[in-house]
Amino acid sequence: MLITLDGCWEKKLNLAQALSKNGKTDMNIKHAIIKITSIGLIVSIVGPLGAQAAPITNRSLSLASSAPSASTSHTLSFTIPSSSNVGSIKFEYCTTAYSACVTPTGLVTNTATLSAQSGATGFTIVNATNGAPYITRAALSVTGPQGVSYTLSNVTNPSVSNTEYWTRITTYAATNATGGFTDDGVVAWDITNNIVVTGTMPESLVFCVGTSGTDCTNITGSAVALGIFSPTASNAGTSLMSASTNAGFGYSITLVGTTLSSGANTIPAMGTQTQNSSACAPSCTSTTGSSQFGTNVRTNTTPPVGADVSGPGTATGFNGYNAINAFRFMSGDKVASIGGVTKNNLFTNSYIVNVGGDQAAGVYTATMTYICTATF
Repeated sequence: MLITLDGCWEKKLNLAQALSKNGKTDMNIKHAIIKITSIGLIVSIVGPLGAQAAPITNRSLSLASSAPSASTSHTLSFTIPSSSNVGSIKFEYCTTAYSACVTPTGLVTNTATLSAQSGATGFTIVNATNGAPYITRAALSVTGPQGVSYTLSNVTNPSVSNTEYWTRITTYAATNATGGFTDDGVVAWDITNNIVVTGTMPESLVFCVGTSGTDCTNITGSAVALGIFSPTASNAGTSLMSASTNAGFGYSITLVGTTLSSGANTIPAMGTQTQNSSACAPSCTSTTGSSQFGTNVRTNTTPPVGADVSGPGTATGFNGYNAINAFRFMSGDKVASIGGVTKNNLFTNSYIVNVGGDQAAGVYTATMTYICTATF
């Protein structure tokens, strides 16, 4: 700056010498001298102001909620560029980035707390002035550049949505955020409307029955062929059922139907004929050459038929229908259940038939109706 001033004075001197030689005073020349001198003064004043502060870098303000009027936390992260003593840092909330600061409508920082700090630490918060809280400590040296972060909790957001705001960050050597500042910067942030997405999940019971498939999106079929009966072999077949529910007390599946019959001729049902009993008189065990008909929902080896319950749900077979190599049939019996909400399960209903040598000839049929009842 002194070089510029010296140049101006040199020009002034030359002009003065020219006046002395001519013995005249020209007003235009006087004006030129004054103008040149003024330019020199302006340069000398602006230079020191431009070197007063370094810009704070890597600035961000993260809001836990950007909803208008929400009570939330504001996390300010930035890099202090200068190596200096830092006794306080001011966070000034404004409606503009520069010029006079106007506090955003609805913003409340008087209740703010300093809930987290990193980098330069040991601060406490002073929030007496709404919109301009600052954090303070005994002035300690910070070696720049130094990344720091401070979380102000219990801040009430401005009340006007879809609006841009600015927070001015300023560091001071003083502990009360006054006097000449060291470094400064501005960060922009926004308050936005919440997008509320709604939908309704009604009470649900998904249940299906068939002969092939994996769940209620693809289970089909309605007939099970047990083949030609013989006193020397067991006959077997399967059907499927799948169920899921959000009922608080779960569901139960009952079986309604009749044992295999051909006109007046029937094949006796297996298991004790008392509702939901697990007793086995008549026998629950498959016996070749003895007329019997039964079902269960397990993987069996005698005869080899069926599969255990599968799928992501938690339902199981019920009572005697959940025993391996044990079969029974009584209309109205519960065959599977769950006591609460569940995803889908796939049940395999196994049917077995044995006949004695004296079983009457005929085409034997039975209709199985499975009823699933949820309790909400």
